[in-house]
Amino acid sequence: MNRTPLLARHVAGGAALAEHDGWMVPTSHGDADAGVAGVRSGAGVVDLAHVNLLTLTSPDARRWANGMFTNNVKRLPPGRGNRNAMCDDRGRVQGLLDLYCLSDEQFLVVLEGVDAGWFQERYRMFLLLDDIEVDELEGASTLISVQGPAAASVLEAAGLPTPEVERAHVLGEESGVRVARRDRTGCGGFDLVVPVVAAETIWDALLRAGAAPFGTETLDGLRIQAGRAAWPQDGTDKSMVHELCLDEDVCAFDKGCYVGQEVINRIDVKGLINKRLTGIEIEGDALPPQGAEVLLGDQIVGHVTSAASVGGRVRALGVLRKTAWEVGTKVLVRAADGDRSAVTAALPFRD
Repeated sequence: MNRTPLLARHVAGGAALAEHDGWMVPTSHGDADAGVAGVRSGAGVVDLAHVNLLTLTSPDARRWANGMFTNNVKRLPPGRGNRNAMCDDRGRVQGLLDLYCLSDEQFLVVLEGVDAGWFQERYRMFLLLDDIEVDELEGASTLISVQGPAAASVLEAAGLPTPEVERAHVLGEESGVRVARRDRTGCGGFDLVVPVVAAETIWDALLRAGAAPFGTETLDGLRIQAGRAAWPQDGTDKSMVHELCLDEDVCAFDKGCYVGQEVINRIDVKGLINKRLTGIEIEGDALPPQGAEVLLGDQIVGHVTSAASVGGRVRALGVLRKTAWEVGTKVLVRAADGDRSAVTAALPFRD
């Protein structure tokens, strides 16, 4: 099992550690509700060492990526980035990624829900045909994220740049840290691609600057509260971007041909979806398991995909059929310990 380069810091800080995508990373730093409140009112820092990073390098890298992914890479200038879905030829989501243009011939890829091995295997033939060089950054760089309304102030105090536009990115000349504006929580924030040799130094600087450490459980609670789908938690290999409410974030409908475009564009024009990501407020204090059935009357209308306890409330995301989309629809969530009353809610959740 891989271990975060910040393991010693987390152990010294009393963090709870667990396996996440083959990595030993912190799941919590103290009380999760306190972590959520801290990020929403100030700034927190989370170790995302389990997220795979790689670069694509070639004179043809821009054209290649534009034809493989759902967003517009052709007009992406150096210093900017966007989010993309990786789809099959039927438009079904297979993975997500953030793509950052480093130069006209090189792009940084931050994968979501898939690893570098999966990426290289999936695109092996196309990479070879276009002579695209793929370099995995494991062992060289690691990902740290600073989230919250005070995140920019923390970065400034730590001597790091603060790009102003979402997914704009800047390389710190002295630190060697690439900072991208990336909101993972609905509270604003930044991702930091940090040289492994500098990881502890940067982590310590962020804590001194006022960021409170939090873990993946708190990050998930914030994400669910914000109503944002994660891959693969909230989808399957048959999910469409519109069903996961990702279309506005990951798709450019004014670009040329890419894998899955015909089906995705047809859905966008005709609105042909019968299920979509929906908020669910659940009574009680126990979290339902992923995959728990959601019933409207005696009909199964979907399943819980993600759940978290936020501020004493159990809130979940589920991909539900159209009959349950209306906010306030009373449903039941069926788990091993019995049925629990629930009601559908607008996303993002409101306090």
